[in-house]
Amino acid sequence: MEELINNEVDYMLVIVPVIAELVASDMPDKTLKLRLDAIKQLQTRLACYKKLGYMEKLLCAIARKKAAMIMSASSKTEMEKVMSIRPPYFDGNKFIPDQYNVPEEELIAWSQTSLQAPLNEAGFRRYKELFGQIFPEQAKDIF
Repeated sequence: MEELINNEVDYMLVIVPVIAELVASDMPDKTLKLRLDAIKQLQTRLACYKKLGYMEKLLCAIARKKAAMIMSASSKTEMEKVMSIRPPYFDGNKFIPDQYNVPEEELIAWSQTSLQAPLNEAGFRRYKELFGQIFPEQAKDIF
């Protein structure tokens, strides 16, 4: 029952209320379309992550954070930034995320990258940092 309260059972439990809020709103049609299109794109991306086997906890966190960004975006340019998978900036020593970065989605990106080739030292440190942020209890056992 606690998972249901935390919306970690199914990412659609996060998305459906956002869609309902959008449909019930009286915002201009252009803004409504922009946001509904973004929610549909988010739903498609989350379905892909789910098919790849990622935990519902990650998917729900991405849904919550991206939905909040979608609901506050007001221009097409801003929405493109929200909807892109934003890699953090690497300053030569560490990775620096921007305001549109979602840690859980970045963790998935690092995970997918590691399936293609071993991560370099900086990439592994960032992956480990994100894992510790998102799964603190499990990170204690692993690292």
